[in-house]
Amino acid sequence: MIHRLKSGGALLLVLGTLLGGCSPTVKLQAPDEPIRFDVNINITEQKRLQIDQELLELIKRNPELFGVTPEQLPNAATGSEK
Repeated sequence: MIHRLKSGGALLLVLGTLLGGCSPTVKLQAPDEPIRFDVNINITEQKRLQIDQELLELIKRNPELFGVTPEQLPNAATGSEK
């Protein structure tokens, strides 16, 4: 009976060692090359000015939505801030 327990324990030890050696390995490694995002955007100065003016008009309509007061907004006639 004792001999049977010893051989069963040895078998469990061997199986445990074999199964432990087959465990998956997770390896985190930085890529060799940097990650690149190629975004080809060509916005002319005219479009930028148009977008800026549209955004300013939107903010003027609802300044509290953007967390500003009307006094903080630039003067549209001069383009400078108060």
